[in-house]
Amino acid sequence: MKRVDIAWPGLGAAVTATLAEDLNPELALVWWDMLPYRSVQSHAVVADGHFYHLAPSVEPVHAPHTNPEDRSRAPDGSIYLSRLQHLLIKYAPLLEPTVCARVAQVSEEDLPTLRQVAEQCWEAVYHTKQIVETRVSRHGKPDAPWHLPRQPEIADPEAQALMDDLHAHTARIWLTPPRDLLDLHTGRIPLGSRGQYFSTLVYVNGELRLLGSTTLNPLVAATFDPQVTVGSLRAMLPRLTVMQADFLGHCGFHNLHAFLHRAYRILPAIRSKEEFRSLAAALALYVNCQRRWALHYFPWHHGESHRFVPAAPDR
Repeated sequence: MKRVDIAWPGLGAAVTATLAEDLNPELALVWWDMLPYRSVQSHAVVADGHFYHLAPSVEPVHAPHTNPEDRSRAPDGSIYLSRLQHLLIKYAPLLEPTVCARVAQVSEEDLPTLRQVAEQCWEAVYHTKQIVETRVSRHGKPDAPWHLPRQPEIADPEAQALMDDLHAHTARIWLTPPRDLLDLHTGRIPLGSRGQYFSTLVYVNGELRLLGSTTLNPLVAATFDPQVTVGSLRAMLPRLTVMQADFLGHCGFHNLHAFLHRAYRILPAIRSKEEFRSLAAALALYVNCQRRWALHYFPWHHGESHRFVPAAPDR
């Protein structure tokens, strides 16, 4: 029986979970093989009763999800590894009936701690913008060394140089917010109609999601499809991403813009689906990391002026 410790050192809290090897053995092993790692804790802003963090591996994008289930019907403490590279933990009723594959279950005695941590993470995301680090490790091994994983190398020197730069930049912003994003979220980038930048934040969140979760992650998954050729992957990357790359560059994400345009230039040197997978996976992790920070710093407190309409009384 494999157990995993999930800790939030800044909150002085930790819980233990048992791997659900009987439900989703391949996916549970994917998570186990990632350990240990660190990430920044986020909280759902639509589905409510779960919180999540970005996992550092691209494997969940394509690994078998053997027994997916409706998370809204699952017990509290259920842990899921999604195709969006998110490690999700349910702690209360959910508003959104999404289907996902469970990889572990938090012990019953740890559920009060889990709920307390979740409430603190909600406050951090919604109000205070406190960065809550989470540390995930095999049970009893909290001090095991960790590093952000690298993608397999690419033969072409220019392509590999891009990969090295992508890895270095992703490692730099993995636990520390990037300067360009902070500038955008504090109004230092004068972009937005009639002197306001709130609308720009809304569009940036949408474009980062489209670029990372909706485009780059599926391109990674497509490299495992025997009917998809490396030529078609090379052709699709710029067609699917250049609009988002240019818009985000205009919004101050200059490194992201430069990385994608460098990727377009080296595409002729990508000779196999495995090399394309390395490139797309590195880009996806970098973009999804940027989106994680954009979600964290978004001014969600404006939701206070958009409360549900009270239900009409029965007559």
